[in-house]
Amino acid sequence: MQLAARTEVGHVRSRNEDALLVAAEDGVVAVFDGLGGHPSGDVASATAAASLRESGLTAASSADELVAALQTAHDAVAAAADEDPSRAGMATTAVVATLAGSTARVAHVGDSRAYLLDAAGRLHQITRDHGMGGYITQALGLDRGVDPDLTEVATPPGARLLLCSDGLSNMVDAAEIGALLGAGDAEAACDALVEAALERGGIDNVTVVVAVL
Repeated sequence: MQLAARTEVGHVRSRNEDALLVAAEDGVVAVFDGLGGHPSGDVASATAAASLRESGLTAASSADELVAALQTAHDAVAAAADEDPSRAGMATTAVVATLAGSTARVAHVGDSRAYLLDAAGRLHQITRDHGMGGYITQALGLDRGVDPDLTEVATPPGARLLLCSDGLSNMVDAAEIGALLGAGDAEAACDALVEAALERGGIDNVTVVVAVL
């Protein structure tokens, strides 16, 4: 398996409120995107990433353990917000994958996405955005709580998994995402996807994780 990851602030935002986690030794990857319009998005995403890293999650973890790790990250973000009044309301999306052999488990809240490019070159969006009318309906840290979606997908040799923040998916259409994801090794595909988002304006932070399976 090849893994590559990259995050960029983009051309408009003054700070990067995305975070990522690549724990190759554990078979765990994740992307987080602090909610725009809320305070301390960078703190929210970094807190969630740290919580997930400390959770003990591995490729061998069960589906229940994956969901529980996100619930714990939700509690960690909420607790960090309570520590400082200026952080009230901070929250972050999350998309997490555990990679075990020929299977990946993907859990998410919010609108950060996971895609699978199958061995035949067909792109499949694994996640469904948690949003309505331009608003995120689920995110780690929001006081309404979270109920992560969980999907298990086959990842045969030659398949490629992409996790990304909406800084990519809002700027680059699915057809081009599929073409770029399928070209070159993991690092080349990762760089090509990020550069495409930046070339189209880079109006948001952009974060990409690519796994070639």
